[in-house]
Parts: sequence; structure tokens; C-alpha cells
Amino acid sequence: MPQRTKIIATLGPASDSLYALERMLNAGMDIARLNFSHGSYEHFSQIIKNLRQAAKKTGKNVAILQDLQGPKIRVGKLPEEGFPITKNQQVVLTTSLLHKKNEVPIQYKKLPLEVKKNDTILIDDGLIELKVVSTTINSITTKSLTNGVIKSHKGINTPNATLSAASLTKKDLADLKFGIKNGVDYVALSFVKSARDIINLRKHTDSKIIAKIERKEAIENMREIIEAADGVMVARGDLGLEIPAEQVPIYQKEIIHLCNEYAKPVIVATQMLESMIENSRPTRAEISDAATAIFDRADAFMLSNETATGQHPLESIQTLAAVARAVENELKKKPFLLPALNESKNLTVTEATCLNAINLAQNIKANHLVLITEKGYTARQIAKYRPMTELIAITTSEQTGREMALIWGINKIIISTQSIKNESELETATIRLLKKNRLVKSGNKIVIVSANNERKLLSTVKI
Repeated sequence: MPQRTKIIATLGPASDSLYALERMLNAGMDIARLNFSHGSYEHFSQIIKNLRQAAKKTGKNVAILQDLQGPKIRVGKLPEEGFPITKNQQVVLTTSLLHKKNEVPIQYKKLPLEVKKNDTILIDDGLIELKVVSTTINSITTKSLTNGVIKSHKGINTPNATLSAASLTKKDLADLKFGIKNGVDYVALSFVKSARDIINLRKHTDSKIIAKIERKEAIENMREIIEAADGVMVARGDLGLEIPAEQVPIYQKEIIHLCNEYAKPVIVATQMLESMIENSRPTRAEISDAATAIFDRADAFMLSNETATGQHPLESIQTLAAVARAVENELKKKPFLLPALNESKNLTVTEATCLNAINLAQNIKANHLVLITEKGYTARQIAKYRPMTELIAITTSEQTGREMALIWGINKIIISTQSIKNESELETATIRLLKKNRLVKSGNKIVIVSANNERKLLSTVKI
């Protein structure tokens, strides 16, 4: 049986061939991430073509996640050898195009106006740490707190400053047009600060929106962002530079908890299996980190360089799939290992119907819990309770079918060509679909739930 916790794999030179994609899909990849911080439209077009061909050949349901770059603050162009610095050295960052040889160019023009004396500036994932001494309209004089080399286009983080840069850039809008043309299923918005960023993006796309939590402002506006988005990514890389690293696991748990409360899919990302970029085996700490994400109730975990440029993309997916299956099998036997989801006393009729379906399936030891959904809402409401009964989803929408690739536990999906309008025929039509797709056998007990706005149905059937 495939793992219930979903696996997102970033595609790149190490994983863009048809052969590689077929193997990765068979190993457990559910969502393909295209990182628009790197790569050309030509390359992405070829990846999408190969991915869809691989999905057809393997019969696997796969969604495409377009990850927009956003306003990444970066170092400008430097000599190939970089700009070496030593501790306590004065380092001048400048936005001037006519900068001197002993100055470091930066791409974000407003940065000198948005940092102040004694602020910290981090470069290259924090490997370079600078302290602001003074600023002018186009330069920042700093003192280096570390030794190192500043290289071209490395990322810049400012944990003390609030930046005014919009989360949706001109590049993002151009990339978004490419994504729409090529039918991406999800769009991840980088450096979200508030719900307004999500609302603004909705004006430009009908795709489901994933809010990346990687700014301290996002932490402050966490609940409103989760309400506005269709899903959330805990982007631990930049987040660990914007806030103290020791606080990241705390906020990871809080974000996951809130997403579960709102029945929104949540992804844990960054350095899941970092050592496997070069090594064929993960560290024990990485295995524990992945398992903890499942215990915390994450819907998915994401691989970045491990599958995009690493030496062992297939093995990385196999590792996460093995961890997920091991943990999920134990949760069947030891449900106390999974913290209970706080149940509201003010459930909607749909929420109550879904919860009753789960309890009924468990009490009668049903083989399958079959959920009928048009937009995926019922699937999310069922999945948030982490039922151990095997789930089968039926929808008339191919788009919804692909979107459910991100929802925990939804691995078997039937795309029905006809909507069942007559409630009296729902049971017989459902059984007919299940038999046609060879998903049930004689003697199976199933629970059927349909909880859309037009009807609420809960029934049990023995095949």
C-alpha cells in the first residue's frame, strides 16, 4: 500500500527525464515541484511533458506545484572567485550600478532605507553575518561578524527589518502566465506577509494557492494567512533566518495544528534529507525529522535539492516513503501516538457527517471509506482526522482529482464521467464504479459519504 503522507519532489537536472520520473512516481512521488527561482521556460515545458507522459504510463495521479520566486533579496554580480571577508572587516553593500571594486552590489534598491543601525544582515543562508553600522540613500556600511566569501546572487535575509517588497513581482506574473498556460495545479507564493498577498494572487490565477511561511510577518499573521490560502508550506530555510532557529520547530507544530483545524493541507519543507544530496543513506536525525512531521499531522513533506540536483533522487523518495509507511503502520496499532485533533462543538453539518463516517467505518471495521466530492472539501474534512480506514475518492473533475494528490490518505481516486444527481441511485452507482475499477471485492464492507452543499448522505454497504 502506498504511503498516506504525500511526497513532493522538486524536479531538476537530476530528475527531469522520462525514465527518472517513471521510477520516482512508482516510488511514491505525489506532487512535482517546479522551482521558478531557477530554470528556463523551455526546460520546464519539457519537464511537464515528460511528467504527464510518465503519469500516463504508470497510471499514477500527480499534481504540479509551481513555486514562484517572489522578492528574493540577492547579492548582485561579483567576480567568479567572490568577495572574501574577514571578521570585523568593514563591508559596504551598495545599490549603485557604478559601485567601487571594494563594495558588494545588492539588487534590492530599498534595502538601505529599510535597515537601521545595529540590524543584522545575513547572506548565503546565514553563513555570512553582517552588522549594520550606518546607511545612506544607496549604501549600507556594515561590520562583518564572520569570515567567509560573498558570492554572486546569494540570498540576503534581514531578521530585524520589515521590508516593503511586494510578494508578487513582475517576474512572478510572467511565470504565472506560463503556469496557467501549462495547467499547473498549485501555485506556491513566496515570502507571504499577510492575507492580502494571497488575495492579490487570486486575481491572477484559479489554481490552488499554497502560502509559504518564511517571514516573521507571516508568523504574526499566521491565522489569517491560513484562512485565505488553500494550503501552507512551512519553509524552514528562510524562516530559520528570519526568526531564531530554535523557534522554528515550535512554529512548525503551531502552523500544522492550525492547518488541521481549518482542514487545509500543510507541507513541511527544507533539509528533509539534506545529507542525501551526496550520500545514499540519510542520517538518523533526518529520519526522525520526517517521522516527527507525520506525528505532528503534516499532509506532506517536500524534497528540494535532494531530487532536483542531488545524486540520489530516487533513493530520497524511497526513504521518505519507507518512513511514512513505517510510522503509519504503527499508528494503526498505536493510535495514541497521534495527538487527537481538538473537535469543535460547533461542527457544520458537513463536518459532522464526515466525522460520523469515520467513526462508523472504524466501528464496523469497514474495508474502505468512499467519499464523493466535487471540489475536494469532503476529502479535506475526512483527511484532517487521519482515519486508518483505506480511503477512496470519487469525483467528476479531473482537476479536483489532481489536487487531491496533496491531501493526506487520498491515494485511490476515480474520475467519474457522470455526476450522480439522483440520491436513490448513489449507492448502486458508487458500487458499480468501485467494481469497474477493481477497488473492491466480494465480502468487503464499505462506508459511503457524500457531504456537498446539495446533499448529506452516509450509508454502509456490504459488497
